Amino acid sequence: MPHRTPIGVTISIQNRIRSFRSKSSSASTIISSSRQKDPNDTISRKFIFRMTHPCSSKRDSAINLSKESLLDYHDGAFMPQGDGCSSSKAANDEDERSVQVVEAGLAAASDPKTAMPSFLKISHDEMKEKYALLTKAEEDRLASKDDPKWAREEPDRELDRYANVHPWAANRIRLIVPEGYNDYINASPVTLTSTAEKQSTMKKGLQDKYICMQGPKSQTVDHTWHMMWHSISVPDNAAPGVIIMLSPLVGPNPAKPDEMMEKCYQYYPMSEEDPPLIVNGTGALGENFKAQVRFVQREDNIEGTGIEVRKLAMSVENEDEEKIIWHFFYPLWPDMGSLNSQNVKSVLTLMDLSRAKNVEEENPRVVHCSAGVGRTGTFVALEFLMGELQGGAWEGWDQSEEKGNDAIFETVDQLRQQRKTMVQAVEQYIFLYEVLRKQWEEKYRLPCIGGEHTHDSPPEEGKNPVFRAIPGTK
Repeated sequence: MPHRTPIGVTISIQNRIRSFRSKSSSASTIISSSRQKDPNDTISRKFIFRMTHPCSSKRDSAINLSKESLLDYHDGAFMPQGDGCSSSKAANDEDERSVQVVEAGLAAASDPKTAMPSFLKISHDEMKEKYALLTKAEEDRLASKDDPKWAREEPDRELDRYANVHPWAANRIRLIVPEGYNDYINASPVTLTSTAEKQSTMKKGLQDKYICMQGPKSQTVDHTWHMMWHSISVPDNAAPGVIIMLSPLVGPNPAKPDEMMEKCYQYYPMSEEDPPLIVNGTGALGENFKAQVRFVQREDNIEGTGIEVRKLAMSVENEDEEKIIWHFFYPLWPDMGSLNSQNVKSVLTLMDLSRAKNVEEENPRVVHCSAGVGRTGTFVALEFLMGELQGGAWEGWDQSEEKGNDAIFETVDQLRQQRKTMVQAVEQYIFLYEVLRKQWEEKYRLPCIGGEHTHDSPPEEGKNPVFRAIPGTK
């Protein structure tokens, strides 16, 4: 069952904490609560928050909670880690740390600017309803006959990987080729603009720029590198380009799961053993453009992430300068799916690394998976929204004119207006809410408000997690 809004304190929890601290021996505090019926909340449950120590006695004290409680952690209860007790001092120290965590959460949530925006607290059913609205809006665009903005690009059997995935005709990358040559590539320029009243402190401007494309086919390798030369670091090559590849080269065929199919052609040299890649050797893009792409080096593996980083160099005939391209390869994101918590950390690392290599912020980073809409759209949406969250743009959201708006819904809608079907699966859409909710809790040290997400990421090196989950009651 979805878990909606947090419940609130009906008595002074601060007084209880002071009373707890005055006890000389280690104690076990059980906080039980019943959710009151609320006209906006159809769920009624019992929750337990338990702060206990292995040496603690059965001394319990109950605190009744209702709608805004910070101690409604999950569909269960949480307790400190620990296998034994060496002294009463150790027990008291452990209890003290537990209380400090609760106090931090109380302080954060009492400040309206750090209160979690209401759109991050909606249920899975509400998320699915919003996803259905996005789907209906796209169907309406496709059905539109009069607005040229929504004109469909005719599928190109040779150049498109999937017959039903192609860009809007009015918003596609057009290759710079001589008259009479095909300027088509299945790629879309994407610019995301903040809808928040406050500007994120992590961004110099209000916009993030990307090029989202399908995974190259053997027939489109030349087109991909032609685009990289003309669309990145223009007018000179002083700043490198960045490509983020989110698909393996092969994967299961959705129609025949036991069979493997190509998801993306190997369009770049992977090692020093690979010869330079010749671009436009056949003259398909015009005789005035001939280039090659060579492998330079592979960065040391980022341990435990699955990310591969390569430095490539592109040179064009009759051009003096080379263009450096940083290629990031992350093959562990399942097609049409979401990620577990460890892989989420890897994707967040990928975002940081690729931004760091993109030293010219006006340069759009190129992002692709296989079709260039599902994982690609989810990655772009999550990175943009993470920048908003971490930069404080959502602080005080429900106290501002933005109250009632949903930044995730608006961002995905922006994406779909620029490239069809972005954030392709409902699971990917829900994934955005769950990751951002957890990131908000961690940034502002708030207790988990519940929901259908989990907290199974490993602790910081050398430290035990403050809480571990134990079965609870509903």
